[in-house]
Amino acid sequence: MKDLVINYSISKNLKYLAIISGVYLFGISAGVSIFQTIAKNYSFLFYVGLAGVVIALVLVLTFFLMHYKPVITITNEHFQVCLPKQDIDGVIEWDNVTQVGIGLSYITFKTHENENYKIDLENLKYVDIRAIKSRLIEICEEKNIAYSN
Repeated sequence: MKDLVINYSISKNLKYLAIISGVYLFGISAGVSIFQTIAKNYSFLFYVGLAGVVIALVLVLTFFLMHYKPVITITNEHFQVCLPKQDIDGVIEWDNVTQVGIGLSYITFKTHENENYKIDLENLKYVDIRAIKSRLIEICEEKNIAYSN
């Protein structure tokens, strides 16, 4: 079956717009600073140009280097979660799971070691919660794991 990956990141169009804006800001600011330097006029406009160059570099580098981790990944081998303020921030192997509880906006896992994990899904979109629940039911039926709705 196909893996389910829930990833909340900035859209590509917004990323391209930010990079183009940063490059434009860099060009204008660098031009202002260079013309002020040539005129040997180190006034307020020169420092505004330098600040614009720094802001543009930070903007462009941020969007080039920023990569978001997937929030939830469900494969046939494991369930990986990376949500804030959860009982677990890592991987749960399906081989260790004995029971899955599917609630309205949470999921509970019971493992062979009698450990209970509760994962709160309130921060996710409703469409993604539905996809997670249906994928969990598919995996539970495939691997003969007891589950309750």
